Amino acid sequence: MNHPGMVSIADRHLTAPMVAAAGAIEIAVHGWDVARACGEQHPIPALMAEELLDLAHLFVTDVDRPHRFAQPRTVPLRSSAQDYLLAYLGRDPNWPTAF
Repeated sequence: MNHPGMVSIADRHLTAPMVAAAGAIEIAVHGWDVARACGEQHPIPALMAEELLDLAHLFVTDVDRPHRFAQPRTVPLRSSAQDYLLAYLGRDPNWPTAF
């Protein structure tokens, strides 16, 4: 049964802000993927990357790996928030652009 402000996905009941947060991670990171694949560099803004990284730690767990996300990668200390976010989600922040 759905409650106001709740969304049901499979057997989970999520609040609308939770769904929006997960969507924000998807859009930002897949946008980065597409830009890189097209030979472009469009960084995720630093403040956004910081907030999305905090959320990613809540949403992406060991259960999600390796089916939905690759294993986290290691980045150098003092890397950007974007690099930490991408690495946490299994991406290589230094992935070269296609061209």
